[in-house]
Amino acid sequence: MSSIRLIPVEFIVEHAKALKTAAEAMPLRQLLADWFTTNHHEAEGYAALRDIDDHFHASAKQVGLDGETEQEPVVLDGCVLSRYRNNQTEARMLVAIIHEIHRRMNIPPEESRKAKRPEDVRQDSWTWPHVMRVMIRKNIIFEKTKKANFGLMIEKVLGKKVKVNSIRRANYGHYDIVEKYDYDLSEQDKDIIRDISALFLPLTMPKNGNEPTGI
Repeated sequence: MSSIRLIPVEFIVEHAKALKTAAEAMPLRQLLADWFTTNHHEAEGYAALRDIDDHFHASAKQVGLDGETEQEPVVLDGCVLSRYRNNQTEARMLVAIIHEIHRRMNIPPEESRKAKRPEDVRQDSWTWPHVMRVMIRKNIIFEKTKKANFGLMIEKVLGKKVKVNSIRRANYGHYDIVEKYDYDLSEQDKDIIRDISALFLPLTMPKNGNEPTGI
């Protein structure tokens, strides 16, 4: 393949950092994460993802996911492991990922039909129980977290984007999937969990490695 067809990772990173908020940069960051995963460069590519996240964390005026200037630090519920609750870079990254998952679940059908990128296709089959399973398996939340506490945490993160009790209520999704053995999962559930897990790579990958040069 001609080198003219390879887009340098640095080019995408700088474009992401030029955006106003971490939420706006999330699609570009996810593009990088998807490419790293597909090409088995997760560890090497983590430096690029950290560069994007550190840029927004270091900004003098951190702009929130809702477009408003954030004056207060991110405070996460106790079900989230302390390594993420007590590190503002990690906490903001986790919040951005949760917002991105919610965005993909709720892309208007008419926009989804016109989508030119995979990340802009509505994910009707994703549920918060899928997300809870991933977050437990990735050691982001405690293994013994109850669905009510998980739902409350998600609702607090999403704020006005969701109704009170909309995620905690018993009839939202099938929470039995959280405790199922891997071999009891359907192929569809395995695919969903794999896709959701990929979104958490910027948060869960080891914080080292060298950055690939192009994508």
